[in-house]
Amino acid sequence: MATMKDISKRAKVSLSTVSAVINQSAYVSPELTKRVMQAIEELNYRPNAVARSLKKKSTNTIGFIVTDILNPFYPPMIKGIEDVAFDHNINVILCNISNDRNRIQAYLELMVEKQVDGILLANIATAKDLNEIEKTGLKYVLINRKPPGYDKNFVGINNPLSSELAVNHLVSLGYKRIAYFGGNLEINTARERKDGFIACMAQHGLEVEPMLVFDGEYSMESGYRNVKKMLERAKELPEAICAVSDIVAFGVIKGLREAGIRVPEDIAVIGNDNSSFSENFLVPLSSVDHSTYEMGKLSMELLLQMIQEKEQMVARQIILTPSLVIRESCGAQKRK
Repeated sequence: MATMKDISKRAKVSLSTVSAVINQSAYVSPELTKRVMQAIEELNYRPNAVARSLKKKSTNTIGFIVTDILNPFYPPMIKGIEDVAFDHNINVILCNISNDRNRIQAYLELMVEKQVDGILLANIATAKDLNEIEKTGLKYVLINRKPPGYDKNFVGINNPLSSELAVNHLVSLGYKRIAYFGGNLEINTARERKDGFIACMAQHGLEVEPMLVFDGEYSMESGYRNVKKMLERAKELPEAICAVSDIVAFGVIKGLREAGIRVPEDIAVIGNDNSSFSENFLVPLSSVDHSTYEMGKLSMELLLQMIQEKEQMVARQIILTPSLVIRESCGAQKRK
């Protein structure tokens, strides 16, 4: 295996010149750079990544901890992160906790062991989990979810507005009895979207019927189970259902169809986050887009800024504005 000393001999330059070219640590004339690069290509030289990381005190690696890789909400976010990372020659270690909070500590220990330069986290919803992150001493950015009162490095969406857009759309189509299928209220996104739903219904002078409000989880199974509960306890079915996320809406539509209830002819359904499956689901799902790719891209750029800053950066929060995407599940085409 070729070494830097071999490159030095082949290019007929000093070892320090070879090092400067490889590490881009000092100016080297175009002529000498060309000779070094030619020698590297001829000898098929590959730098020792471990040695370089020790010298630079950087591994050019970041960790990304995601809640559930099976949730279609996350792939665009991952792509946004990867695209920025690739452009900056950064490696990404992807860790999936599969909604198991017990895995967080194990993955944090892995990040410390790998000496990553920083972490992106799309799974932190409680102060307890955040405390474990702080203990590592690593630079980090939270994505989409955050603990109550958190005001540091974060990239997310205006959650109350996302529910407001969904309710406004349903009301514009003439729906008044609207059910809400929510998520785990320990998670800020679920709390904020539910609050946004209740507030917007009040703005329209519409009643939020307790028998038509369901909390749950961010999963298809949760939406499906809550449909069964609604069919058992509701004296009268709603005209429309507003779901906390698309994956919950998928479960809702599945449960309704099994019960012989048509979407949107009998009940309209709208989701939230405009996941990649929404357009081609059983019924193309109207939803609220969260610019998830942009969320990943911006979070990676923010983390890189933090890593490159020698001094502590001023805490920065980026809140994206959601937008409505109209498809067939609310029956907009037929009602207008």
